[in-house]
Amino acid sequence: MRLDHIAYRVQDRDATVEYLENVLKYTQAEEFEITFSDNSKAMCVAMTPPEKSHSSQKFSVDFPAVGPTVTSYHLAPEIFISQGSKGSIVDTWVKETGGGIHHLAYSVQDIDAKVKEFRSLGVRFLSDEIIDCPEDNLRQIFTEPQTLLGGIIIELIERGDKGFCKGSVKNLMESTSTESKNKDGHEGMERPRL
Repeated sequence: MRLDHIAYRVQDRDATVEYLENVLKYTQAEEFEITFSDNSKAMCVAMTPPEKSHSSQKFSVDFPAVGPTVTSYHLAPEIFISQGSKGSIVDTWVKETGGGIHHLAYSVQDIDAKVKEFRSLGVRFLSDEIIDCPEDNLRQIFTEPQTLLGGIIIELIERGDKGFCKGSVKNLMESTSTESKNKDGHEGMERPRL
């Protein structure tokens, strides 16, 4: 597993994007809007790190028993930023927590196996099923907020060849809704105040 992206929910998306561009040299890769069933919205921006923006960092490693291998990497994770319209899932979360890091996403090779492993360790998820994006073979799922990590949600993500999938982002956000109930009938899981 490796850190794939960090997701922030913020009050001012544009100011956050400008800060990340100026200070950390991230580049805006994709921008889109999500409309929820109650007509509230989330305005989203995906950003790539400077290492990925300037070149496709590749290196060659020679394993004596296997032979030479070429692998790509980037030194920093992508960043996903969302700001919600008044009363939206995102806006409610920002008002209740003050905003900030919502989740850390870890890239996995086999999401089914990793979900099974996490469940065997007692980790619970916000949805029963993995969320699929058929146009890209992208698969994702959120854990419940992790108390030992200050209430941060962990996302497991098995990527296809493209970036973020608008439909999957909407389904993931809806899985964090404060109005939803989990399978045990408890109120939707909130990040505790720090």
